[in-house]
Amino acid sequence: MTNMSPQIKGASRSQLRSLVFAVLLFDLLVIGLAGWTLANSRRQYVIHAEQTTDNLAQVLEQYLMASIRQIDLVLMSVKDEAERSDHPPGVAGIEAHLKSQFARVALLDSLRTTDAKGRLERLDLPGGHPQEDLSHKPFFQHLSRTPQAGLFISHPTRDGAGGAWVITLARRMERPAGVFRGVVFATVTLEQLTRELAQVDIGKHGSISLRGGELDLLARYPATPDQDKIIGDPRISGDYLAAVQSGRQISHFSTHSVLDGQVRTYTFRKMSNPAFYILVGLAESEYLQTWYREALLSGSAVLGLVTLSLVLAWMARTTWLKQMDSQAERDHLIQDLTHALAEVKNLKGMLPICGHCKKIRDDQGYWNQMETYISEHTEATFSHGVCPDCAKELRQEMQARRAEQNKA
Repeated sequence: MTNMSPQIKGASRSQLRSLVFAVLLFDLLVIGLAGWTLANSRRQYVIHAEQTTDNLAQVLEQYLMASIRQIDLVLMSVKDEAERSDHPPGVAGIEAHLKSQFARVALLDSLRTTDAKGRLERLDLPGGHPQEDLSHKPFFQHLSRTPQAGLFISHPTRDGAGGAWVITLARRMERPAGVFRGVVFATVTLEQLTRELAQVDIGKHGSISLRGGELDLLARYPATPDQDKIIGDPRISGDYLAAVQSGRQISHFSTHSVLDGQVRTYTFRKMSNPAFYILVGLAESEYLQTWYREALLSGSAVLGLVTLSLVLAWMARTTWLKQMDSQAERDHLIQDLTHALAEVKNLKGMLPICGHCKKIRDDQGYWNQMETYISEHTEATFSHGVCPDCAKELRQEMQARRAEQNKA
């Protein structure tokens, strides 16, 4: 292409740039379209995960509400029975009623009553035996001081020294005229509550957590190695804290878990009466598995298409350059031939020439010296000399003239 004219060179470079630009634009459009499609597809998977976790959180809320109502009905039944009969502690009728009500709720760990002094009412203790004192318990202190108190739900506490974590649900019992009679209370172990949460299908790496009204952790599934240490811990952070502070009943967000590092899409749901916080999360590594395969296939297809376009562009460029080289060679040959033809003029037709002096007659009828005529009609020029024959003849003439002059 070095022998081509500047105009042709410029046109060739412009065409090559246009080809490169077109290929790059095509590749960018393909990559952009694939990226947009994958991003939209991923968003649909996330929306589906949000809907799934929202449904699961709603099911858990309904289950908790139903369980709490069922436990409260049991407490109310015992309360009504005790207030109606007003039996003193240790009466077999109350104990039998407690046992029958306790059997109605599988979630319960215990169902008991106290007297007005906070002493546990039990039939299995003989007369005069010291009874367990529960007057220091928060649920007893609150209910004994609050005549109009409703259902009391405690923070997580240990059931005895080093015992299992439990939450307590309790109601106030009264004698006629509103005199405090004692407390009926039921306990639910957080271990049993965690087992109930485990019945929800959240996948291998999903999670469910339940917190009380003051954000104290009640249960989490799957359990962490140090789960026992974080029961009752109210500390939360990040998007979870923002969801709580927003005041909304339902929120969705995706974030890393500080407990196990899994990235999950969560639904946060707040229960108002009683106050509980439910958090259900599905792991991205699970619900995006199909999307990962789609991304791999799309990426492979895009990579193949881009590679093919680049190969075809390179082949087109190579072919184009070869054509330009061939064109340059042709142009160079034509240029040489044109230059050669420009230096040559041909004499055509029959030229009238004198047989003696060799002058040539032109079209106007004038006789011209042969060299003058040829110079005018061609690019040739003449330099004069004497050929050997003419030189011999000239010598002979000169010798003959000298001989004549000598005779004279």
